[in-house]
Amino acid sequence: MDKNTICILALIVYVLGMIAIAYVSRKRSATLSEFYLAGKGVGPWMSAFAYGTTYFSSVILIGYAGKLGYLFGLGVLLIGVGNAVIGTYLPWKVLAKRTKIMTSKMGAKTMPEFFESRYGDNKIKLITGLIIGIFLIPYSASVYQGLGELFSAVFGIDPSMQQTLFIVCVVCLAGITALYVFFGGYFATALSDFIQGIIMLVGIVVAVIYVYANAGGLDAFTSLTELGKGIIPQNGLFDLIVLVLLTSLGPWGLPQILHKFYAVRDKSTVKRGTVVSTVFCLVVGVCAYGAGATGSLYQGTDALAGAGKFDSIMPSIYNSVLPDVVIAVLVVMVLAASMSTLASLGMSCSSSVTVDVYGGYINKKVTDKKLNMLTRFASVFFIALSAVIAIFKPAGIVELMGFSWGTLAGCFIGPYLYGLFMKKANKYGAWASIISTFIITIALVFVPGIGMKNTPLIGVICMFASLIVTPVFSLIFAKRATNKNLDYDYSYVKDADF
Repeated sequence: MDKNTICILALIVYVLGMIAIAYVSRKRSATLSEFYLAGKGVGPWMSAFAYGTTYFSSVILIGYAGKLGYLFGLGVLLIGVGNAVIGTYLPWKVLAKRTKIMTSKMGAKTMPEFFESRYGDNKIKLITGLIIGIFLIPYSASVYQGLGELFSAVFGIDPSMQQTLFIVCVVCLAGITALYVFFGGYFATALSDFIQGIIMLVGIVVAVIYVYANAGGLDAFTSLTELGKGIIPQNGLFDLIVLVLLTSLGPWGLPQILHKFYAVRDKSTVKRGTVVSTVFCLVVGVCAYGAGATGSLYQGTDALAGAGKFDSIMPSIYNSVLPDVVIAVLVVMVLAASMSTLASLGMSCSSSVTVDVYGGYINKKVTDKKLNMLTRFASVFFIALSAVIAIFKPAGIVELMGFSWGTLAGCFIGPYLYGLFMKKANKYGAWASIISTFIITIALVFVPGIGMKNTPLIGVICMFASLIVTPVFSLIFAKRATNKNLDYDYSYVKDADF
């Protein structure tokens, strides 16, 4: 069989598996709580893989690995390590247990519900819900683009037909993802994430072995160092540090990733999930970025970079060095990574509109049954909307991801972190974080004379600003806060059993 036939058969098997998951999971989301939290929660392996596959999508495997690997060489390995340690191990260690306990006591299924209960302000629930619904859409759109680039390279489509193939890929990806999210909710997402995670681990490890074997083996490290692209690159070190911070601190404030902690089953899930998710993210992150680091050693990548086609670098490399069977696994791997992230983003967007805005502010008397059904249709709508945006290809993967990732994390990282641990954190500090993020973003992007185009740096500035202004404004306006918000009771957290 030729390469295209093998890839198509692999895709058919994978798609049938996802449809089977939708069918099996259809009775596990009868209530709104089951739809979002899988009832009593899921175990460590499913929770850990759900975290990792949501964290890493085609944005990382294709867009970031290709562009940043070409620019920084082996330095991008620092991003992979940072993602595993700062972006995975520490959030599981610091946030997971406390998140589960506090959200369970509050009855919060979403981040805006947590903010409303923690800060005693229903308006903050409305605004944060709208922010999530708006700013996760460009990130969702970016997920599709890496898949389209890979499919175009693998199947050798004529340039005149590439847009048609891209549209077909986007529509199929959106349709399959919407199917299992609609029928199975979070349980179906977590179960599919577990299967997708296994495919990702196998695919990326095998791929990186072939990539380095064809780049000269261990000599590739020497060649990259001689080019000034060693572990500590000669150029762009500051930009590299910014990217490490953006991609590693972001999960501390992103609703689609933190939601995994809401649905963990028990304490043992947190302990084992910490180890499993860290190992998963370390392997996938280091291998993905490690493969991208060889970009400047392969023929044709200079021309792609010169033309600004960074999203095509990894598909070009993979297509030139991998055997047909491995390419088929890789195609399924990127599809799996895209679907897992897209499912989480779709659910986060839908919850922000239906649960937080409609049910929490517009129609507070809406029944659980009706809200559950509205949420399912909203998930499908947001998945479809991001597909439509992706078809028009408004920007490169890195730019889309950096803008939405940085804005969301900048708004929420301070209010969420201090809301979990600081008794005197109050709504004034939370509002200060949200407002300052938008002021900083607008000023750095649109004010004449500044016009900053470095979206990762803007995101990092917003996150650090949030971590500073949240406690400062909370303390400044402490006397105006109610007693409940001024001195939140954390006594139940220490000995809570869940």
